[in-house]
Amino acid sequence: MNFSQAVKSALIDNYSTFKGRACRAEWWYFVLFTIIISIVVSAVVAFATFGSVDWEYVATLNENQATEFILDSSFGTGTRISSVALTLIFFLPSLAVTIRRLQDLDASYYWAVPYFIVSLVSIWFAIFPSVEPAAVRLGAAGNLITILYCLAFLRKGGYEDNRFGPNPLEEEDTY
Repeated sequence: MNFSQAVKSALIDNYSTFKGRACRAEWWYFVLFTIIISIVVSAVVAFATFGSVDWEYVATLNENQATEFILDSSFGTGTRISSVALTLIFFLPSLAVTIRRLQDLDASYYWAVPYFIVSLVSIWFAIFPSVEPAAVRLGAAGNLITILYCLAFLRKGGYEDNRFGPNPLEEEDTY
C-alpha cells in the first residue's frame, strides 16, 4: 500500500469503518498525511496572522502576560481555530484507522480507549489552551500514550485471517 492508497483508504473508503483490519502502511501513511496537512495549515495561518501581533509590546511583558496576549490575539485565535478544525476533521478517520490497526494485531478495539481519551483531551486543549502545570502534565501524558501506540504499531499484523477478518494486504492483491 502506497501513500495515496493509504490516505484514500482512511479518508474516503473507510472514513468511519471500524470493522476489518488496517495494515501498518495505512496507519503510518495516514499519520504522516495528518502531520503534513497540520504543518501546511499552521504555516498558512501563521503567515496570514503573524503581523497582527505587536511584538515590541510583547517583549515588554512577562512570560504569562505575553502568553495570554498572544493567545487572545488574532494570531492565537487563528491558530486555535485551525487546530480545532483539523482535529475535528481527522478525529473519526483517525480513530477508525487506529481501531482497524489494533484489530490487525488481533487486539480488541477496547485498546483504543486511551487513544480516544488522548484525542478528546487534545480537542479540549485546542479549544481552551492553558499553560497551567496540570495541563502541561496532562499533555505530556497524552504524548507518552501516543508514543506507546506508535511503538506498538511497528509490529506486523498476522498473515493469516484473524477474528476481525482477512489480512488486508492479501485483499489488496486480489483486485
